[in-house]
Amino acid sequence: MTTMAHPLLRAEPLRAWRFEDLLDSPDDGYRYEIFDGSLLVTPPPPMPHANLVYRLRRALERQAPETLAVCEAIGVLREDGTSYFVPDLVLFDATLLGTTLPALPPSAAQLIVEVVSPSNPSNDLVLKRHGYALVGVAEYWIVDVRTQEVLVLTDPSPTGYLTEEKHTGSLRNDRPFSYEIDLAAIFA
Repeated sequence: MTTMAHPLLRAEPLRAWRFEDLLDSPDDGYRYEIFDGSLLVTPPPPMPHANLVYRLRRALERQAPETLAVCEAIGVLREDGTSYFVPDLVLFDATLLGTTLPALPPSAAQLIVEVVSPSNPSNDLVLKRHGYALVGVAEYWIVDVRTQEVLVLTDPSPTGYLTEEKHTGSLRNDRPFSYEIDLAAIFA
């Protein structure tokens, strides 16, 4: 009798995790990501988390030009393959949907949105904040249901985002397109 090992389990790390290691990951509902060669596994989000992502996506889609896509479950891959995140929402040029890219390059992500995970908030507040800045993602939103605010981070640098603004009540800007979001409706 032969036994199959789980594709993500290995006795000893042979090397840092890379994107291609995830190609055999099971379709089990968990989110498999990599940060600087370390594997991150998170459970599927609970319904309140999914509802908040849904409301944000709808609000952005209603106002975004047709040339931009607002998508869930699209990975963002660092060129060397040692960091791969799957943000809650990502905004990018819609023409990329017709390509065979395995994931978006960070430079293509015009906006990344993460809703703070109740199971591991430090992933969104610390790890991904640093990771997205490091690879040059132009704008990163951290949506925190606990405080009902959105932290907007811009001006990425290798040491972190240089500009941050907290928003409650409403969120409006002219980049990457002109929008206004009623946060009370999003958090309702």
